[in-house]
Amino acid sequence: MRHLQFLFALCVINPAMAATGGAVCEVTSPDCVLQTLETASAQGDPAAKVELARELLKAGTPESADRAVRLLSGVAARGNAWATILLANLYREGKVVEQDGAKVLALLAPLAEVNDAGALTRLGELYLAGARNTPQDVSLAAKYFQRAADMGDHWAMFQLALLLINGEGVDRDIDRAVALLEVVGQKGDPWVLITLGDLYAGGLAKPAEKAIPYFEQAAASGHAAALTRLAQVYQTGLGTEVADPGKSREFWETAVKKGDSFAGVNLALQLLEDGDEASVERAVALLGDSASRGEAWPATILADLLVRGDVIPQDAQRAVALLMPLAEQGNPAAQVALSDIYAQGAGDVAADPVRAFALIDAAYQQGEAQAVSRLGFMLVRGLGCEQDVPRGMQLLENAVSDTTDPWLAIDVGMLLANGEARPVDGNKAIAMFKKAADLGSAAGLFRLGVSYRDGVGAVKPDRAAARFYLGRAAVMGDNASRVMLAQMLLDSDVQADVDEGILLLEAAARDGDVWGATSLAALYLGGVVLPGDGAKVELLLEPLVQKDNAAALALLGDLYVKGADPVAADPRLARSYYERAAALDEVGAKNKLGLMLLAGSGGPAEPERGVELLREVAETGDGWAKIQLGDALTRGGAIAVDAMAARDYYQEALDQGIWAGAIKLGMLYLHGAGTLQADPVRAAGFFEMAAAAGDDLARIQLALMHLDGNGVARDLGRSLELLGNAAQESAWANGILGTYYADGRYGQPDYQKARDYFDRAASLGDASASFRLGGVLASGPLAAEYRDEGLTLVRRAVDEDVLGAAVELARLEMMGVAGPDGGKAAEARLLDEVERDNPDALRLLLQLYRTGGGGLPASTAKVRASLDRYGGMLTPEALAFESMALYAAGPTTLDAMRAVGEHFDKLRAGDVSQAVQTLFWSNKNAYVYVLQQQLKKAERYGGPLDGRLTRSTIGALNAACRESSTDTSVCSMGPLTPDYAILMSRQIDKFDTSVSM
Repeated sequence: MRHLQFLFALCVINPAMAATGGAVCEVTSPDCVLQTLETASAQGDPAAKVELARELLKAGTPESADRAVRLLSGVAARGNAWATILLANLYREGKVVEQDGAKVLALLAPLAEVNDAGALTRLGELYLAGARNTPQDVSLAAKYFQRAADMGDHWAMFQLALLLINGEGVDRDIDRAVALLEVVGQKGDPWVLITLGDLYAGGLAKPAEKAIPYFEQAAASGHAAALTRLAQVYQTGLGTEVADPGKSREFWETAVKKGDSFAGVNLALQLLEDGDEASVERAVALLGDSASRGEAWPATILADLLVRGDVIPQDAQRAVALLMPLAEQGNPAAQVALSDIYAQGAGDVAADPVRAFALIDAAYQQGEAQAVSRLGFMLVRGLGCEQDVPRGMQLLENAVSDTTDPWLAIDVGMLLANGEARPVDGNKAIAMFKKAADLGSAAGLFRLGVSYRDGVGAVKPDRAAARFYLGRAAVMGDNASRVMLAQMLLDSDVQADVDEGILLLEAAARDGDVWGATSLAALYLGGVVLPGDGAKVELLLEPLVQKDNAAALALLGDLYVKGADPVAADPRLARSYYERAAALDEVGAKNKLGLMLLAGSGGPAEPERGVELLREVAETGDGWAKIQLGDALTRGGAIAVDAMAARDYYQEALDQGIWAGAIKLGMLYLHGAGTLQADPVRAAGFFEMAAAAGDDLARIQLALMHLDGNGVARDLGRSLELLGNAAQESAWANGILGTYYADGRYGQPDYQKARDYFDRAASLGDASASFRLGGVLASGPLAAEYRDEGLTLVRRAVDEDVLGAAVELARLEMMGVAGPDGGKAAEARLLDEVERDNPDALRLLLQLYRTGGGGLPASTAKVRASLDRYGGMLTPEALAFESMALYAAGPTTLDAMRAVGEHFDKLRAGDVSQAVQTLFWSNKNAYVYVLQQQLKKAERYGGPLDGRLTRSTIGALNAACRESSTDTSVCSMGPLTPDYAILMSRQIDKFDTSVSM
């Protein structure tokens, strides 16, 4: 130190001056130093006065500072440059005396005129920062630093180099700055060397790897900042120097031993990446040690680990304990981190939005950048505060304008696009997504593509723009964009687009993208865009299945349900894949598994679990699952019919905008089911609703009701109007219209119109249209002129093996209009079809055996034998109908009638009317028995079930008839008339809602 050198010289010249009280003074003793300086100062030595002033300044008391200023002022007044510079520094800093730039200038200007390097440098510092009475003037500061540097002053060189690097007060000149720093750095100052290294490492000077020797030279002195820079260099590589994790770790470790907290945190982060127990334990210890010293960065990292609980056990309370003291001290980073915990809650720390808002607001007030967007989101959503959308949006837009984080721009864009903050603002949302894209974000490009594909707010869909942005993201390797763009291209009518879409999916699949792989597998499974190929489906999905990917498991289930060459269908395997996917909560797999369990496909039926799975899917809000669940509950079979629950599920689907819900409700009320009675009027209301929305199925059902006057007024004109509207796209509507004009039930037959409508049905994909036209021509009112043409059409369809044609020809043969021995020909034809597992053929064969026809006599024995042999191919409801009809066709015994009644109770609601009419024509006693049975269930008949028309039976039937119909003339005809039977067939399921006896 300068004053010790001075004292040593003083003691050599005059040893007596270094003694007090006869004792020898030790020059290393502080008291000795002060005493010696006091003595020398008293003798007028200027150097001693300067050194004494410096010692007095160290004491830090007002008195010592005041005396130090007086000493320096006295020496400076005598022209001592060193004292003048020291005194000027005091007035520039303003700590000991009031800051006064004018005094600094007055003290230093004379020295500067004679080019005193120290004075020039201090004047540069004065103008670099400015002071009271002297404004900042960086350009003037640079000129003073330049003059001092020209005289060899290293501090001035360093300050001038910094100005040259930043282009402050001078033009930016990196080469000149490097030259100055290299001169200063020759003395080995670590910070000068680090500054040089930073210039090369940051790319301002080249080559980048030249930074390494400077960092190494600085690190040789043990400088922690240089060690951390070397650690970072070898962590990531620099220029031609490749990354070297081992070296990086060594430098971090060395810096940690030097007590560098920055190094400790970075080493902890590396250890966390290692992931083994010992590394994690040491990382936590390093972070905890730094946090215990009140350092915010390690505390927030450790708190995040404790909240997440995926690396170390979750301990949100400890996280709060780490952050709370820092937050209370006003540390904004800790306030943000603590606010995040209270915003959502974590572990055993409950959510506290009010507290979260107060913390984030405090961080915002301190100018914390992270707090701006968080505060904005909370204000927009009213979380922990009174909602203030305008202010929140303004904060968010400000945050986005300043951000380099593309995800913030995307999040704000989504806020604007989904209308959460205000009515949807598509233009602003797109501006946010463009900001993210400009920051190099593929996700921003993806959101732009989606916005233009679907449209957002006032921004209309723009397919070309969507393709452009998705294409840019796809080029960047973004797989989501590849798949979405592929989906757009696959919908194109241009084959080149389709081919490009397939290539995009293949690229995504090669990258291991799940969406890409499953989408491509679905194409191979569908067999439309790409040839069906089960082997390729397996190849694409097996790697994902090994990782228990739910979507891949569900798709493999689909593969084995229907098969795809060369992979054969395997319901058991399909069910096992659906089971695995359902266990992973894959909604589609749950739905399909539920249906398989209900049907007993691929294994034993589990109806209760099947319904429960369907219910789980429906409760997720899936409207179509609600439709399927409603169907299962309406159909019954293995489970009890619950039409009321089905009705509610259909209604929920309808409320979600699924018009199939209205159709299902219409069908449910048209036929009734379980305890829900048929109500054609309500059915018509639902069909009207769906028809008004443009649903063709509803139009057709409503048209059929108008044809018969069922639930609505009989109105042929309205019926034809509805069918005509539906006929634009519906093959079924065209078929109905063709039948309308061919069979003459509702008006004058018209061959040409019938032919035109059936041809239209065929062009819309109805393969059965030709033989159905043939059937009507051969057996209807146009038969006299067109029978041969009709038979030709039917036989041609049979020869072409069109499904259903053989059954239609057998029907014509049974009627005796298709040649001699029609009954035997029909029997042979139907038996062939039954062997091909055709249930429609079996039911017509059973009718033939029950009633006889075409010269073939009736035979209940053949009916029974056919049911025993082939009944398994029928649904439970169809089997119940045929079994009922069999018992009705046999001897009329009480046991037979009871069997009829038992099977009648198992019928599907839609089969009830036909069953009553079948019984009426085949067995009057069985007909009466079933009516008695239904009346007794409604407590409207108290007599025996015997199938006899007693007075009590007739009275109960007539009472029910009169209450069920306004056409009392039909009721007066008696139970054994056809019109009465038709009326009862339609009203029998309403008996339970009638007034009891």
